[in-house]
Amino acid sequence: MSHRALPLACALALGLSTLASQAVLADGSPAQQRAEEAAGKLDISKFLKPRSDAHSQNFLFGGTSVHQFTIKEAGRYEIDGVASFDVTDPYTMKATLESEQGEVVATAEGDRASDGLNMNTELEPGVYKLRVRADKLGAGKSGGNTYEINVAGLSESGEKLSAEESGIETGNGLVFLDTDGDGRRTAFVDANDEVATIKPATVAAAEQAAREKKAAETGNAAAEVASATGAAATTSAAATAAAETSAAAATTAAATGSAAVTETEAEAEPDRRFDEIVTDVRILEKGEVMTFDVADRGTVTIDSETFPGSEGTYKLQMRLLDESGNTVASDKGEGFQGDFHLKTVLEPGRYTVWVSGQKFGSSMQGVNNYTVRVQQLDVK
Repeated sequence: MSHRALPLACALALGLSTLASQAVLADGSPAQQRAEEAAGKLDISKFLKPRSDAHSQNFLFGGTSVHQFTIKEAGRYEIDGVASFDVTDPYTMKATLESEQGEVVATAEGDRASDGLNMNTELEPGVYKLRVRADKLGAGKSGGNTYEINVAGLSESGEKLSAEESGIETGNGLVFLDTDGDGRRTAFVDANDEVATIKPATVAAAEQAAREKKAAETGNAAAEVASATGAAATTSAAATAAAETSAAAATTAAATGSAAVTETEAEAEPDRRFDEIVTDVRILEKGEVMTFDVADRGTVTIDSETFPGSEGTYKLQMRLLDESGNTVASDKGEGFQGDFHLKTVLEPGRYTVWVSGQKFGSSMQGVNNYTVRVQQLDVK
């Protein structure tokens, strides 16, 4: 299996951190506890299928979901809401398409009898949000429970164009998400030759604490100066506060034996690590499914997860291989709990996750895929 490094362009698309720090937090500290709590948050519906503008991730029935996409060229577009093949219960879908300004552009409804949702409308270049309310009318305990949204441009004769011809982002390879809106970054690995580097949770927590402190100190300093001398002095005070904060950050870095990175340096060398790395795997898959890099020695967790209510319908096992193909750690589901949960200390290097799965019952029962998630908790 071949591998290639994560493209710099993809890393730049994630946005640049305003302040990075390699400081490691003490075990049991409040900051580390917050980091581990944040690391535990995961809505797996975001990851059961790679997301792009042209094709959404899998959404769950029983609520309202939002798919955002960008149109680059004016024209007529078709938007479909399609239930997964294993959805057996009757269902309904109601959708509203909104512009970037929140204006309603179009609405549509669909159900099982109509094979889902279909919206056909003229769109100008811009960012759009499709809000879909989808509900299953049956007991909800049989068959599948997900659907997806597809967006495609139409030719003059009404034929669907490819994503490239439509000017819509296809999202092949790695897909990057801010899952909680708090700056935590996820790499969804959608190809065997894509490799991402994991970031320790303690490092991420230190960076976030530094950003919050800088923002608070800068805001307080600006407010004090504005109150004393008037609004005319605010800009100068903010600049002074920012300089003082940078100096404080440098002092802290020196005390902890690590190097603080300024905003300018961050722009030159953006942090290309991720808080978690995720991939989608079929239950019956057997083989190598993900490769990732560890930059700092520390505790790494590798977990399999799927939708609640599927317990007892499958059993998974995994092995973690080093660059030479040697097994360095392994785990497997036991009894009613079919997921694996590996926690081990890894040295810097490249690692590959090998899996094997077994499913009980027919293909129409339980789930047919699951996610593998990699995180690093600390630096040792």
